Amino acid sequence: MRRMLLSTLPGLFFLFAACADQTEPGTSSQKRDTGADASLADAGKTPEQKVQAERSISTHSRALFDWFDTLGVPDLDGRKYLQIYLGHYNALPDNQLKPHYTYVFLLESTETEKKVFTLGMRTSTYSREETNMFSGESYRYKEFDLRADVIERLKELRSNHPQTGYLRKFDSRTGDPVALFILARGCYGSGFNQQAEDLIRYLSEMPDFRTGKPVGKEGLKKSLSEDMALSFMRSTRQAFSDSKVGREVLLKQFLDIAKHYPESTGAVEARKSADILSRMIREDESHSPEPIRSWEKMTPREQVKELIYQLRDQNGESSSSIFTDPRDGGILHQKGPEKGSPATQLVKMGEVALEQLIEAVDDDSFTRCADSHHVIRVGDCCQTIIDRIQPTGRRFDIEGDPQAAKAAMKVWYLGN
Repeated sequence: MRRMLLSTLPGLFFLFAACADQTEPGTSSQKRDTGADASLADAGKTPEQKVQAERSISTHSRALFDWFDTLGVPDLDGRKYLQIYLGHYNALPDNQLKPHYTYVFLLESTETEKKVFTLGMRTSTYSREETNMFSGESYRYKEFDLRADVIERLKELRSNHPQTGYLRKFDSRTGDPVALFILARGCYGSGFNQQAEDLIRYLSEMPDFRTGKPVGKEGLKKSLSEDMALSFMRSTRQAFSDSKVGREVLLKQFLDIAKHYPESTGAVEARKSADILSRMIREDESHSPEPIRSWEKMTPREQVKELIYQLRDQNGESSSSIFTDPRDGGILHQKGPEKGSPATQLVKMGEVALEQLIEAVDDDSFTRCADSHHVIRVGDCCQTIIDRIQPTGRRFDIEGDPQAAKAAMKVWYLGN
């Protein structure tokens, strides 16, 4: 089974259907130029794989491919193109049992595993010894004709209405711009320059979903950059929900987004998120892993302070609730450990915790309650806990004027 970060079954299906496996970005970039760098790039390839791309590609397309090669992606020159069988299972929109496939470029291969680069711009690994979670069947690999596949894809896409060409298809193929661009880069690396140019032309004519207008040749790089940054921002937000993914890893992913897509809207959020994570990592380093005194000997204020700090590891298994932490019994609310999560312990402490919780409502530290669209902050947790202690349902505007909001909360909840 693919080694990647996945949270919900519906999300998993769309990832399979789009061939956009959400895992960490993979290997470092390789250069296509001749000389020492090119020799290193070809070192792991068989002679049959060392394909020199023809020079008949347009200057515009070559510039796009050169830019792509700087984004920390594997070298796609001469890579085998595979169809991986995922099994038979029901899927939308017709809910019919049908075979499903994903299409990838082969990076490394052993008797049991295939390390691949997906059309979702991720590095992933498939093993014959593991089974697909949907079908229970083993993965099967088949070398596929890249040129014929691209010709067929373009034929199918052009037969659709232009406005639907952007949408991901449900037959294990995709009309996603990033996937089509990766196919174009793969064609270029295999000497199929006509198909590479056809794909670039199609992408230039596609309407941008943000504006509804064709991106054009000059706007294609910016549009692709936005799509790539958006994809990586989503997967990085989702990664917060996995406590095994350390904050250092998340920081690197945000820094990579800001580095590779500096002009994208996603880069703005990535830089802000990186600043917050950098601060959190410094705080983790200075925070004592063991309390100086035992929990029972700590004062209530000391206990509340420690529990608020621990909210950064509160894991609600989604961004919709902080009280589905595994320590609270998870999303099924099964019986968990007696103490419960930090949020549950703070609720149990009751009104004695209110003043300190109010002081922390503007804490923008990340928690582990997340999905691909949103990561709950510690301050959000504090507001939710306050409402559990005193369920008035009132929410205060923290972002506008945090100090004024805190003062109003103290009057409302504490009477002072």
